[in-house]
Amino acid sequence: MSFFRRFFGQTIGPSKGPPSPTPEQQVGELERRAEGAPLGTKGTLLNRAGDVFMRAGNHQKALYYFRRAIDLLLEDEQPEPARGVAKKIIRVHPDTVRTHCTLTWLDLANQHPGTARKSLREYFACVEKRGLADEAGPQILEMAKVTTHKGFLEEASEILEKLGFGERAELVEAWAMDGGAALAQKNPEKLSKHCLEAAIASEGSERG
Repeated sequence: MSFFRRFFGQTIGPSKGPPSPTPEQQVGELERRAEGAPLGTKGTLLNRAGDVFMRAGNHQKALYYFRRAIDLLLEDEQPEPARGVAKKIIRVHPDTVRTHCTLTWLDLANQHPGTARKSLREYFACVEKRGLADEAGPQILEMAKVTTHKGFLEEASEILEKLGFGERAELVEAWAMDGGAALAQKNPEKLSKHCLEAAIASEGSERG
């Protein structure tokens, strides 16, 4: 036996520490911390759980936790963090109709009409690809009802026409000319609240 083995023991080299926790163990700890936490905190923790599975390459479990996080953040009236999580979902699952719909509502809630138009176009592209026009038509009409932004209304009218809703398209076009529908929300706080409620409903009702 060499001098070094006699002096330092049988093992030469750095000692091994405890094994790194598995993704399931990490998420289990985050779930434990989320129990009884306020809605916003719980949403943040579940968003981190989604990140854990994203890094591990398990996109289905990541999607599950990201969607739970969005629900909680929306209930806590935190549209910007919810929007950030929705963007993560779209990066992983670009054809997720439900999340594109939610993202459009969140852009309207945040009073970002230019961004909302972009989100609406992406929503339409996904809807057209998936053949879900019957579900998207009513959603887009509801979006058009609440905003006074002419550009968004014109975009919505064109999309409704392409989806086969000619009468609804004409109605929205008229709203664009008149400065919005009769029920359009001109109060920013009421608009935000209405759109957040619609986003919550869309997360729970749409397929894909």
